[in-house]
Amino acid sequence: MDISARSYVKRPRLIVKKISSFLRRFTGVPTKSEKLKTFHEAKQERLSTCEALAFMRHDAHRIEKAFYNNIFDAKREFYEKRRENVFKAIQLALENGVSEHEPTLVWAREIASEFEKLPETFIKKNSISAREIDIASSDGLLKLMSTRRSSRVWSSEQPSNEELMKFALKMVEAGKWAPTSGDRQPVRFKILLDLEEKIVLKGLKEEHCYNAPCLIFIGTDRRFYGGLGNNEAAMHVDTGAAAMQMALLAHGANFGVCWNHFSTDLIQSRSSNVEVYRNFVKMHSIPDHIEPVALLAFGRAAFYPPAPARMNTSDYLL
Repeated sequence: MDISARSYVKRPRLIVKKISSFLRRFTGVPTKSEKLKTFHEAKQERLSTCEALAFMRHDAHRIEKAFYNNIFDAKREFYEKRRENVFKAIQLALENGVSEHEPTLVWAREIASEFEKLPETFIKKNSISAREIDIASSDGLLKLMSTRRSSRVWSSEQPSNEELMKFALKMVEAGKWAPTSGDRQPVRFKILLDLEEKIVLKGLKEEHCYNAPCLIFIGTDRRFYGGLGNNEAAMHVDTGAAAMQMALLAHGANFGVCWNHFSTDLIQSRSSNVEVYRNFVKMHSIPDHIEPVALLAFGRAAFYPPAPARMNTSDYLL
């Protein structure tokens, strides 16, 4: 088969792929459209403010990291380009109405401005001295981790919605401090309190999930990825790190909490799931570029369930 013939055979597949991607936009199922790679490769005039800020953070992070890895001088030209990207992204964000006092913008601008003087004027100034290692102090955190349970039965007496919302925002605060690849800060949250906001999930999630006193949708902005290809696992790693910090915070406050699977594989496993998700994102105005990952349910538990047995620690070692 010659090249032109092979191209002809592949064309129907390409058409089907494009139609499938187009239809997913109307079903509420996340698409797998081309992701942005780097700032200088993107059509900058078409970037949203969120995308510009994500690129800004990512390139500022790369400049700072170059000094920790002792590669700045050897790759000076590369980091000069990253610096240029940061300044362009900042300008774009400011033109789009972002405050010059936005925290990550201030941080990135300082890194780009100091540049080759970064070790003395930024890193040294803002670093904290290393503490003495204290292994015993980790026992409390390990106990917190080992006593966490997945609560699926809720007490009939719950904090007020105002109290639940206040703590949900504290959980988001915990989630935002989780590490993210390349400092993209892509994780996004939606807090749901009213039953009508949650019951739309019926048929896709179990009753203990949509009947929870408070539900937090956790997803990630797919537009911020792409440097390693179109299926970066970091999307789920970043979001999982945030979800775990949030779950531990809730457990530390004696709330019952349950991490619920809510990724694309589950949503696309049945046509009825697709329909439920379509209604969910429509009701809550969740954009198409947000990749769903998890639902965190929390509230006052009726009880903490028994601990599932864990294997011996040695069995986890490869």
